[in-house]
Amino acid sequence: MVWLAVGLVLLASIILAVSKITALGRPNPVKDDEDPANMLEGVPTLFIPGYFGNRFSFGRLLNRMTKRYGAHKSMVVKVDRHGNIHVSGTLSKSKALIQILFAKKASRPQEQAVWLSQILDLLQTRYGIRKVNLVGYSMGCITIFWFLTHQSQSGLVAVKHVVAIAGPFNDSEIARSTNEVDAYPLSPKGPVKRMPIYRALAKRIFEIPKDIKVLNIAGRISNLQQDDGEVSVNSAFSLRYLLREPVAQYHELVIRGKRASHRLLHENAIVDASIAKFIWNL
Repeated sequence: MVWLAVGLVLLASIILAVSKITALGRPNPVKDDEDPANMLEGVPTLFIPGYFGNRFSFGRLLNRMTKRYGAHKSMVVKVDRHGNIHVSGTLSKSKALIQILFAKKASRPQEQAVWLSQILDLLQTRYGIRKVNLVGYSMGCITIFWFLTHQSQSGLVAVKHVVAIAGPFNDSEIARSTNEVDAYPLSPKGPVKRMPIYRALAKRIFEIPKDIKVLNIAGRISNLQQDDGEVSVNSAFSLRYLLREPVAQYHELVIRGKRASHRLLHENAIVDASIAKFIWNL
């Protein structure tokens, strides 16, 4: 009987753990949803993961935003391997959070930008959405800015706020780790050495709307290590030189310490609070 009891407890623990993991990729039921008094709260925010991203990429962050800042993870949008879009949940009226998941894990920013454009078209057609905020992590930041420079002009949805977390804007390889972290020095005119992705964005940066607001977050593990273990502060803040003219507001934030590592930046309470303050003015 003792072994049976132990087995049942273990089974229950496994079921609970699997349920929690599964829930990271599902919308949460909307509770206490009201029309927002603050117009900022009525604009949904989309979260785009990095290379090989999954439900863990933003799942826990979205749950924390729900608990601490009254947001609603009310919708999950999945893009299957054939580019078909599947929506679960429905949009809350205030502080709606939308998790984006790509089944094709190795897809590149150029392909993801097309899907992002299609997602926004769907949100506009089906839900009447006219404005959104975008939050990207790692390669997801490149997806966002590739969309802004190559896809957004043909759409009817305006992007109001962008949060870039550990964006490899001047990395030689934006989807894989290199032996050394790219950290090309920054001059008054920009990076002294400009990688292909930087040059590609620079060619079409004039397409970005001038009223957009950008928060650029980078990690720095220590004074001796000026990067997050994957992306350097210099690479992330190369975006500064691309956006010097086109945008209304541009802000930078450096997260420091062990919890500023690349894989922990989206599990950092300072990042959570910074997103809430920047997007909803909390």
